[in-house]
Amino acid sequence: MGATSELNPPSGPADGWRDGRTPMNLARSSGGEGREAPIEDPAQIRKAMAVLQQTEAEFPIKVEGTHTLPYTSRIQRMDATKGVLYLKLIRPLPHEMAVGASFEMLFAVGDQRFEAPITFLGRDSYLLYTFSLPLRMTLADRRSDKRYPFRPREKAYVLAQDAGLPGHGLAGPLVNLSLGGLAFRVDRVVRLADRMRVTPGLGFFEKGKDLPMLKIRDLPKHPLFEARGTVANAWERDGEIVVGVQFGELGDAEFRQIQEVLAIREQMLRNPASTTGDGTVKTTRTKAPATAPAGPASRVNPAGAQTPDALTRLGRRGTSLLLAMPRGPGRDAVQAALGAAGYLRLDPVDTLAQALDRLRVDSGAASRLLMLETPAGTVPPLNDLRSMQRELGELRELPVALIQADGMPEETEDPLIRPLPWPGTADGAWLPLLDELAGL
Repeated sequence: MGATSELNPPSGPADGWRDGRTPMNLARSSGGEGREAPIEDPAQIRKAMAVLQQTEAEFPIKVEGTHTLPYTSRIQRMDATKGVLYLKLIRPLPHEMAVGASFEMLFAVGDQRFEAPITFLGRDSYLLYTFSLPLRMTLADRRSDKRYPFRPREKAYVLAQDAGLPGHGLAGPLVNLSLGGLAFRVDRVVRLADRMRVTPGLGFFEKGKDLPMLKIRDLPKHPLFEARGTVANAWERDGEIVVGVQFGELGDAEFRQIQEVLAIREQMLRNPASTTGDGTVKTTRTKAPATAPAGPASRVNPAGAQTPDALTRLGRRGTSLLLAMPRGPGRDAVQAALGAAGYLRLDPVDTLAQALDRLRVDSGAASRLLMLETPAGTVPPLNDLRSMQRELGELRELPVALIQADGMPEETEDPLIRPLPWPGTADGAWLPLLDELAGL
């Protein structure tokens, strides 16, 4: 490419590329027969990197040719004369990372996404690393991460909250999932300041909108997945809005969760007859050989009559429990006790206010239970809880369990707001009371 095809950088992240000459047009025009050739003009590449630096855009890099967890990075500075990029990462590279290792960076300029190979040059300071300036960049396949569809009957559900003021909560069923992000259908948007539902247009879901809280409920084998994300795109389908979200930096545990879920989906696609929706492998019953009739002592009663505890544990697994208490060892211990008892669909938040916001956003979802820590010497916020119960109305009841670390909360004389002993693994006195409150 010569100087006549030079890119004009945008003046801001939403302005695009002037004159309608995007990198995609340039790549296509130079490839012949509609093929998209890489951009190799150093001036074009430097301008693209300058846009990333000016907008402080975050983008992933990963070791070339691997499926390892990518590293979220941004350009802190660029030395074009030396051909060096200084990338600030959110988490450190391994100490054993060798100089000369090949990486891939995936980034957006205007409305286009690009891939570019870069080489690791070394460590400059904490979380600041040097890489070679790319020699070429190529239009990226937007579907490089395979997307796996989810049907509404599978009940996987997305909850999100934006970073604006006064703030909005978004909720709706999961449409598809990949290693890089998800799409969901927007069922409701709630303005958190006044609890009012709003009906936004597509413009509300602007590209790049930050979603610091992003959760998926009821994925196969994983009742709750938590991350953060940004809006990648939004479109209308059959009169409904579908929003595409790109994941932010994932921890190792979250990345493994997504990998496990997608492995189950891949198994379902390859052999749908042998896998159920939750990833359980179906077993084929074979006719048993004829034997002599069994006597009464060898007959097995129906499962429910033989082991009623099994039905209770099944009910616990199906109960969504919202745990409102400050994060720390105490909350970790309570979560461990609840999980050991079979309450696996846990959704922890730090405060009652956050819990109430979550309930408003998710007011149409399945019934759930709220567990609230009330510190010793404080009065339980019964007015707030009863106000929330009235707000939910006939949609569902809101049973509340009150717990206290150094004692027992006072009785409330309200059948739906009850004190419980502190949940622990050593003493199970709390568990029958919680089961009763949950309707089990």
